[in-house]
This record gives sequence, structure tokens and C-alpha cells, in this order.
Amino acid sequence: MSSLFLEAAPPAPFNVKAFSKPARTFTGDFYFTHQADDLLWFALGDVAGKGLPAAVIMAMIQEELEQRIVSCASTRCDPSVTMQRLHLFLKPLMPQNRFATIVIGHLRDDGLLTVANAGHCPPLIVRKGSVETIPPTGPVAGILNRSMWRTTTRRLDPGDAIVLYSDGLIEARAEDGEELGIERIAAAVRTASRDIIGSVLAEARGHAFEDDVTLLAITAS
Repeated sequence: MSSLFLEAAPPAPFNVKAFSKPARTFTGDFYFTHQADDLLWFALGDVAGKGLPAAVIMAMIQEELEQRIVSCASTRCDPSVTMQRLHLFLKPLMPQNRFATIVIGHLRDDGLLTVANAGHCPPLIVRKGSVETIPPTGPVAGILNRSMWRTTTRRLDPGDAIVLYSDGLIEARAEDGEELGIERIAAAVRTASRDIIGSVLAEARGHAFEDDVTLLAITAS
């Protein structure tokens, strides 16, 4: 299996780093970042299932997501609107047994964070010595006829970070069958000095990734 690290030339005042490892040849995870004026837009999600079927849907979502975010960035719309438009695109295309969990948000230069979470793993807000979570603000995308999302806001101070991840990380298993779990992930990001993703992967050492794993960490400088 191959792993991918991405360290972007950070659009000040943010540092962006990502990690992705597919469970098989193809991945159902996706992520995207886009800088527009004083906003850094970001998204991370996961298509239910594994292998080629999930990867095909992921590719459709990735392309549409990029277009939707770039369009919404130009009009400065709310991430919940972006989520709604992506859902309407996906609904007629999704097989009955498929759906996607997605987080879409943006971080303003002054630290104001706005997030919509469609049934995805709660993003972690990492502060000095503490970790907060952002629970889902609406259902999964692409399956229900009537779906709505709201946004939640936080403020990041310099040195604070938001960490997004797919459920393959939580479900990574040790030899005795124990899952890595959210508590150990939260502990790893809480004690990380600078390299949040490196700290999480160090905590996951000795655990097998049985599903696609993706991490995205955005730190306010």
C-alpha cells in the first residue's frame, strides 16, 4: 500500500498538512482545500464501502466538491449551502446502499471557523492542553430525500488547530483486536508539539489500517 503526505505551501496564516492511505488499490476517502481571499475552504469525506465502487463515487464527489467550493467561495456562501448543493447533486446518482459522510468548512484569517458536518467523524479542535469536538450538524449526504444542515462556529487562536479524519483511523486495530479509538487520537493531538499528523500516526503504530485512512490538519499560525 502507498501512503501520501501533502504539506502545502501554507497560505498565511495557516499551516496545512494531510495524510492519506488507501486500504486497497482504490480509495473512497477524499479531501480538498481552497484559498479564496481571507478564507481557507476545506473538506474531507468518506464514501460508504470499499474498493472500486466507492472509488468511482468518490471521484464524482471530488470533482463536484471542488467545483461547488470554488463557486461558493466566489460568492462567500455558507458551508451548509455548499453541503446542500452537493447533496442535491449526489442524491440521483447514489446507489441505494451508498452514502457519503462529509465535513465542509472554512477558516477566516482572523481565526473564525465555520463548519457543516454531514454525519462524519467529529473534527477535533486542538487548543493548548484541551481538545473539543464538532459533532454532526445534519445527516449523511446523498441518501435522504429531505436533508438540511446547519453550521457551527468556533474561533481558533494562533497555535490552535482543526483536525479532520476518516473513520478508518478510529477503526485501526491492534494485534489483540482493540481499535485505536477516538480517545487515543484525542490524546495524541492534545500532546502534539507541532506535527499533529505525525503524533497521530505514531499513536497508531502497531495498528492495522483495514479501511481507507485520511487526515487533514490545519493550524493557525
